[in-house]
Amino acid sequence: MKTLYIETACTDPHRNLALEELLLRDLPPDSVCLYLWQNQNTVVIGRHQNPWRECRVQLMEQEGAILARRLSGGGAVYHDLGNLNFTFVSDRRHYDLHRQLGVVLSAVRSLSIPAEFTGRNDLTADGGKFSGNAFCFRERTAFHHGTLLLSADIGKMGRYLQVSSEKMQSKGIGSVRARVVNLTEFNPAITVDTMK
Repeated sequence: MKTLYIETACTDPHRNLALEELLLRDLPPDSVCLYLWQNQNTVVIGRHQNPWRECRVQLMEQEGAILARRLSGGGAVYHDLGNLNFTFVSDRRHYDLHRQLGVVLSAVRSLSIPAEFTGRNDLTADGGKFSGNAFCFRERTAFHHGTLLLSADIGKMGRYLQVSSEKMQSKGIGSVRARVVNLTEFNPAITVDTMK
């Protein structure tokens, strides 16, 4: 099996998501790739989401935020330079969610943070969500990607994202929202470079 590593300094969400799609489409057989990337002031919505239901589009436009759509499902997420995005792209024969999550959890735990995998696709520390994950499968390849909140602007995240009351009720959680946390709350010395 061939292992690839790609890290980009580009913060344009459309280019970063295009590279992710290219990797999914053209990954060499018998390969696994870890791709690290960041977007600046962006909301990324899932494959089937309605942007007007998931985020405050007019406010985003007024404040110069970018809206992008990804290939995977899942909820809307806010990206800025205070979070690091990761994507594991692999030949389907080598796709292993628990192994991939193990890489991320091991990295976070190495920074003295008690991280764990909870729910369907969340990584948490002390009950606070610092990473959501989503997935995309093709005939030959697959990817698993997620965010790592390091020092993201939680206030801006709250202003841009909106969770519909129907979604909250359908998940049986009424008005309770998952508490999101930055990893710097547990270790103030964390930077994007140390997480990489």
